[in-house]
Amino acid sequence: MPSEPRGLSTRIDTQRRRAMARELQAWLREEREEEVGELAAGFLLDFVLDLAGPDLYNAALTDAGKAFREHADIVEAEIASLTQDTFKPREAAE
Repeated sequence: MPSEPRGLSTRIDTQRRRAMARELQAWLREEREEEVGELAAGFLLDFVLDLAGPDLYNAALTDAGKAFREHADIVEAEIASLTQDTFKPREAAE
């Protein structure tokens, strides 16, 4: 049985996660006029990622499966186009 995927927040590069937290801080300040510190923004980001992560992960898997099947169909058609006529013996002389 495959292992359960780690939470999305733990899979994001530290620098990228910090940048996301800063963007969340800016959004809260501009849209909601709420000031939150970097730590609080990080916790909020982790919460949202862990909350939505499984749905996002499953959607990505569905998209990847669809893309794989589409490409597999193309490869199968390409392989079929390469088939050659097989040997057919001449009719025996009568």
